[in-house]
Amino acid sequence: MSHWEPVFRLLYRLTRDRHDTEDLTQETFVRALERSGTFQPGSSLRAWLMRIATNAFLDLCRRRKALRFTPLEQEPTQHSVEPVARLQDQELHEAVASAVARLPETPRVVFLLRVQEEFSYAQIAQALDMSEEAARWHMMQARKRLLASLDGRLP
Repeated sequence: MSHWEPVFRLLYRLTRDRHDTEDLTQETFVRALERSGTFQPGSSLRAWLMRIATNAFLDLCRRRKALRFTPLEQEPTQHSVEPVARLQDQELHEAVASAVARLPETPRVVFLLRVQEEFSYAQIAQALDMSEEAARWHMMQARKRLLASLDGRLP
């Protein structure tokens, strides 16, 4: 299914745990099948699935009442073969990943949908059942917090 990878990618960024991501991705598609009658023809299937995925993640958080984050498994892209430059790239990558992980849930989801999945604000609003203005506000909050978190670390 062409929507499996984007759903999996979003959920992995949210959970930082491969097993939770696999479970939530499956749960997302099971919920989608169970609720297929609620999908409105003409609307974005991808946004609808992302909304279901986000709700599945939030349900998991409510069940656990505590969030766990682990470092990303992938390595940052290497712009230089020089060891010092690679180390700096890796440190920056880890700092950004950590800063994103510390964002509150809604701004983090909005940020990841906008940056990683390249959703428009209208698609984010539809996926998260909020107004476009609210989506823009959460994105602005995410940017402010990320910039404050990364102050002095950005080149």
